[in-house]
Amino acid sequence: MTLALYFAKRFLVSFIRVFFGIVLLVLLFDFLTNLNRLNGIENQVWNALILSFLRTTTYLSLAMPLIIMLSTLAFSVSLSRSNEFIISRASGLSALRSIFSVLICAFILGLISIFILDPTAGRMIGYYDVKLDTLRSKKQSKVTINDNGYWMRQSTLNGHQIIKAASASNNGQRLNHVSIFNYDKNGLILDRFFSEYALLNKNELLLENVIKWSDNKIKSNPKTASEKLKTISFKTEITPKQLIDGYASPETISPWNMNKQIQKVKSSGFSVLKYQSKKMEQYAKPFLFLVMVIIGVLFTLRNSRSYNIGISVVTAVASGFFLHFFQNFCTTLGRSGEIPLIIATWSPILSIGLIAMTLFLHYEDG
Repeated sequence: MTLALYFAKRFLVSFIRVFFGIVLLVLLFDFLTNLNRLNGIENQVWNALILSFLRTTTYLSLAMPLIIMLSTLAFSVSLSRSNEFIISRASGLSALRSIFSVLICAFILGLISIFILDPTAGRMIGYYDVKLDTLRSKKQSKVTINDNGYWMRQSTLNGHQIIKAASASNNGQRLNHVSIFNYDKNGLILDRFFSEYALLNKNELLLENVIKWSDNKIKSNPKTASEKLKTISFKTEITPKQLIDGYASPETISPWNMNKQIQKVKSSGFSVLKYQSKKMEQYAKPFLFLVMVIIGVLFTLRNSRSYNIGISVVTAVASGFFLHFFQNFCTTLGRSGEIPLIIATWSPILSIGLIAMTLFLHYEDG
């Protein structure tokens, strides 16, 4: 037990050092990027620093598997140089049992990443987008989604327009139970349009079987205030993609809310592949961390005098990066529907994990 706690402590110390080293490195590079992006804006340095802090958590969330692998590599190299791992094996412990406490720590870090780091990163990137749009004074069509349906706002020549739809179907190309309200530049309502459904085409919102209410006629002659129109179209920059983007990103949703979000998006007629993919990724992340630990110790936990430790470190880093990018590639294929999600999520972890475990046991016997 004492040796297990000692190895776990050494691993956590290595993890903290690598984690904060990556934080400083990412923060520096992103700060320099934001300085160029905000050229000519007031308080450029301060705003660039704020944007860098907001986006750093997103990069850390994506890089966590590599951080785990590099932490394990630093931990195992230190043990290799001091021959502590050789001594633990000489006391009767197998190699796998010696690092069992490290595997437990990596699994717990995987759970922390799922339940704390990933949702935090999702909220931070939302604040980042809002802050960047504010600094750039960027105005665009806004889409908000709540329990009452879709709310869209866009500018017009005479003021602005509010569009409400109870639901969407056909992957966002059809809006159901649509209400449109036109306002002048002073915020006074001009007219209203009601329709059972509308088609969202390119740069056009087409309503059919419309009831129009003109507010300026209500005061003078209420009987003529409403009229029926067969069709009417409005220019719009709103796209079906904006509707699906109006939903919370999968990266911002906690695991306990993911099933509810999947049902909500599915009932609106949109594809739920990216949400289902993220759900599987959340389940798989702790096991991915375990594989990264095995890769980190695979080539280094031997007597440092009997082999070139530099080559082993390079091999371990290359293997970890290969697994990381291989999994991202499979995830992209899964979200596009090219391969089943279960294969896209688990095949890289299982295949590379089994190979790494086989080599680990081989090196232990050899």
